[in-house]
Amino acid sequence: MTIHVRLMPVKHEMQIGILALSAPERINAQNLSMVRQMVQALQQWHAREDVVAVVLIGAGERGFCAGGDLKALYEAMTEPDQIAQGDAFFAEEYALCQMIREYPKPVLAWGHGIVMGGGWGLFSAASHRVVTESSKLAMPETAIGLFPDVAASRWLSELAGYGQFLALSGAAINAADALLTGAAQWALPDATRHGVLAGLAALPWLGNSSDAELLSDFLAQASAPLAASSHLAAHEDVLQDDNGGSVQERCIQLRALTLSSDPWLAHAGERIHKASPTSLWLAWTLQQHCKTLSFPETVQLETQVSAACLRYGDFRAGIYATLIDRNSTPRWQQTDLMRLDHGKLTSAFPMFFN
Repeated sequence: MTIHVRLMPVKHEMQIGILALSAPERINAQNLSMVRQMVQALQQWHAREDVVAVVLIGAGERGFCAGGDLKALYEAMTEPDQIAQGDAFFAEEYALCQMIREYPKPVLAWGHGIVMGGGWGLFSAASHRVVTESSKLAMPETAIGLFPDVAASRWLSELAGYGQFLALSGAAINAADALLTGAAQWALPDATRHGVLAGLAALPWLGNSSDAELLSDFLAQASAPLAASSHLAAHEDVLQDDNGGSVQERCIQLRALTLSSDPWLAHAGERIHKASPTSLWLAWTLQQHCKTLSFPETVQLETQVSAACLRYGDFRAGIYATLIDRNSTPRWQQTDLMRLDHGKLTSAFPMFFN
């Protein structure tokens, strides 16, 4: 099994549902089977009055979840008659995150280590979000020919004005950044993970609306100061969203970061240099479109765009260069962000041109 599903007894004859992503060999990257297991468990617990909360946690020390299983998605794009599997994965993964976002019971996500792509999607949807000193959060999809998805087209814009930068660069932020932006509410030491679960079992759960505040108070009391400082706060003047101009103008600004003496900032600039021009355009365009959309509307639009990406070519090329032939350079459909072929974009992504 790739998801360990269990119920943990707590006070007052109540229980907490535990969903443990259990594929540590790939940092718990999700496949369609895992998504369906989580959906099934959440549906069952939704109607049970004795289940008072849910915990999302990742097995192993490397991280909570590295996103989607890219090898499985590559097979869906390259094996005959398998493309529907890719469509199903994205549609059901997005629906899972929306289910968690709307869940009527508190959902605690323990975001240790790698929390990236679809992993950040799961994490962002939880009502109670914990990071640790090892946390690295990122939406790195522009590097592999996709786009920041799992409703990131909507929720990245809520991260204290850093959404554009995070969407375009795919830069990884730390726990201090996560707290600064509101991506997480609490920071706890990695070593306390099992102790926190034991502490949850001792709380006086009631199975009503007061449980969310009960959990919040418990996490606040368990929180600890962070040693690392925020990357984002140190460079607020250059990283804050630019609400004017175009994707080309914004990327010119951010590519200049490669000249920075700060290695983290310089790496972020280099990522934009190497990213798929189409993915940069998609990330920017979706950020603009989804500002005024609801989360369900965003999920609907992203589902259409992900299906197009499975067929367009950049996503396949990005995975090939990332996982299959790591010495190769991705062969992007468009080679120059400054001279995008809008005919190709219109053909591949008609939903933005109707």
